[in-house]
Amino acid sequence: MVAASSTAGLRPQVIAVGQIPPPVTGYAYITAHMIETLHRSAEVHTINTSPGDRQGVRKHFHKTHQTLRACWRLITDRGYELVYLGCEGDLGLIYTAALVLSARLFGHPVLLHHHSFSYIDKSSGLMRLILSTGGTRIRHIFLCTTMQNRFESRYGKVSNSRIVSNAAFVQSETQGGEIASENRTLRIGLLSNLTREKGLYTFLDLLRLVRKSGLDVEGLLAGPIANEEDRTMVAMAEKELRGALQYLGPLYGDAKARFYSQVDIFVFPTEYANEAEPTVIFEALAAGNSVVAFDRGCIRSQIGDHGITILPNEHFCARAGDYVAQRIREHSLRGNHRKNTCQHFQQKQAAAMSSAMTVLE
Repeated sequence: MVAASSTAGLRPQVIAVGQIPPPVTGYAYITAHMIETLHRSAEVHTINTSPGDRQGVRKHFHKTHQTLRACWRLITDRGYELVYLGCEGDLGLIYTAALVLSARLFGHPVLLHHHSFSYIDKSSGLMRLILSTGGTRIRHIFLCTTMQNRFESRYGKVSNSRIVSNAAFVQSETQGGEIASENRTLRIGLLSNLTREKGLYTFLDLLRLVRKSGLDVEGLLAGPIANEEDRTMVAMAEKELRGALQYLGPLYGDAKARFYSQVDIFVFPTEYANEAEPTVIFEALAAGNSVVAFDRGCIRSQIGDHGITILPNEHFCARAGDYVAQRIREHSLRGNHRKNTCQHFQQKQAAAMSSAMTVLE
């Protein structure tokens, strides 16, 4: 992928452009870790396009400024052999298209890292522009075979690609989890930016359903709640469920690790349009949690046999409730469930990291 440097012994020169935390989003988190991985075999010069805490017009003004700065760097500096780009979704593709055009005008090959299904689920003229501009000089990084297959079904075969799962970059101290007591109440959990789109209301409905069915189940919620209406809904649900639901707030470090160790089934009923390969699912699997989620993006391949995926047109709570009931009946297998799930994640992580280490070859 990268030509040898003109001077023997020099490492390849790479410009990396993308969002890096803060804020911590899945896209920014993975971009930052991919850049760290590139540093192991190349000299990487990074241009951070993250808007930080800016909102509205200030956010887009900052991103436009940073993108133009990156384009100018690509146009004026000819000493780089490769441009690594975190590919944005929706209208963010405007920024990606400008960067690809600038890189290709001056002969730089592009390593395009896909993070979104928005332009895969629906055809995008901007993505078609990117592909026609980049041609065979774009190497694509896809998150799973589902992403690549569906991308190629929409836009045609790509000549150069690599699959690097986000599992490569999930660093978790919870691997192995807590082997729950056979008599402990089964717990379901959700950790995310808690919004309707990310499944908050569906999670609450599921907990109500299984409790009304007479199942001994508790729910744990974690993550920030930005919307006042959502905060009120969670507070009302805690009161209604009388101890069966606990909201823990935003969690980091050891507190986040404890959350996963206390959960048996991680429930992720996301309806987010850009959902691709959520890192929270890998964090849950690393801790030994089974996972129940909508079948979006790469989620089916993430979970494998360690939980269930539910089609978006199916009744989530009914299917998930049946799975929870089944797990309660099989409570004597709880320790084995956690152990096997951890091993599943560890194997996936090792394979993904091996692929990530060779993206420049």
